[in-house]
Amino acid sequence: MLSMDFLKPGQEITALGLGRFGGQVAAIRFLAEQGLSILVSDQADPATLAESIAAVESYPQVHFRWGPHRLEDFTSCDAVLISPGIRPNHPCVQAARAQGIPMITEMQLFLERNPAPVIAVSGTVGKSTVTTMLAHVLKESGRSVHVGGNLGLSLLPELDYIQSDDVVVLELSSFQLHWLQEMQPRFEGVIVTNLFPHHLEWHGSSGEYETAKQVMLAGQQAQDWAVLPAELQLRPGWQGKAETGAPVNVVALSEVSVPSDWPLHWQENTASVLAAAVRLGVSPAQAAECLKSYQGLPHRLQQVRIWQGRRIIDDSKATSPWATLAGMRAMRESFWLILGGAASSDDPAELLAALPDVPLLRGIALMGPGGKLWGEAVRRAVEAGVQVEQFESQHEACRWAAEASQAGETILLSPGCPSFNEFLHYEQRGAAFAAWFAADSAE
Repeated sequence: MLSMDFLKPGQEITALGLGRFGGQVAAIRFLAEQGLSILVSDQADPATLAESIAAVESYPQVHFRWGPHRLEDFTSCDAVLISPGIRPNHPCVQAARAQGIPMITEMQLFLERNPAPVIAVSGTVGKSTVTTMLAHVLKESGRSVHVGGNLGLSLLPELDYIQSDDVVVLELSSFQLHWLQEMQPRFEGVIVTNLFPHHLEWHGSSGEYETAKQVMLAGQQAQDWAVLPAELQLRPGWQGKAETGAPVNVVALSEVSVPSDWPLHWQENTASVLAAAVRLGVSPAQAAECLKSYQGLPHRLQQVRIWQGRRIIDDSKATSPWATLAGMRAMRESFWLILGGAASSDDPAELLAALPDVPLLRGIALMGPGGKLWGEAVRRAVEAGVQVEQFESQHEACRWAAEASQAGETILLSPGCPSFNEFLHYEQRGAAFAAWFAADSAE
């Protein structure tokens, strides 16, 4: 397992980017407090990073370099701190690698120092819900739980408070897992929600994407366990590499009972959580009782209001075709879908094939480059009578859906694409959607 022991006070770290909305702030602060010197190299306009700068500039050992990256900053340091979203083929990464300079991430720093068992959650869709749902069950049953990872919550500031008998629940993205390949950390429990070929523009192939996800099992031992979808349980690479040679215990979801009238993805998420909770000492009855008070995450099939008799559902976190498909299948009344955003490399074939089998679908508002990319295929796929229109912006798509729909129906924002053609992130997109329908609303 790759060790972070080489990091010593006085060493020099170059941070590749500072980032907005947290970014690398927690890791930079942590390293500065350990006595290391950090050079932050970022090409962005400093004015756009004001909040992040303010969070680290008080440390005298933190320095900034604005403008184009200088390769010499990455070949003359002791390590490079990178955000997980940085691609492995980034010129600065390649230059550092060529000189034998190690790459470090916030997650590596945390995992090596964390004293508590870790439950790792990943998958293409549903991982945030499963992470927070499991954490809720464990907290309600009396366990001390720490939640973080891809949710945007750094656990580095909590290291002084985490005890060995606590539980850490981490949501891990494929990007984070890619950068953990050399480390191969141990996760006492693993949950994989599902696996579809996602982020191929980053990973390069579906095989590399799957390899990144399999990092979760690479460091497991024979007493550890994994909750896997049925289609992965016998697939090569998903049996783990237990040090004793014995296979990691794979939990059978078929033994978990959940209401059959729930949408399929709700059933799958809940079954995974219940199975994991039992492995962690919570009885099935107690876990089910705890789940009754769970509040879903924002922007995930969230009813934001009733507008002129229409249900307004924000599913902005649906940034892949598979997430949109799950959202459509959860609808229980006639609905109008707002689909699209930034262009993506995701294959919409499964979504397109399902469109004729969604009888409650009344119309689709396609928006942005993603909507244009899928437009003709969507028009060919829908049943006769389903209206399809193309729009440049979400604002225009909302107006059309509002005018075309009627009371008693639902307007569903489930874009199936990233948000950054119009918005900084999916949260901003969901907020803009809700704001459009704010006038004349009545809960």
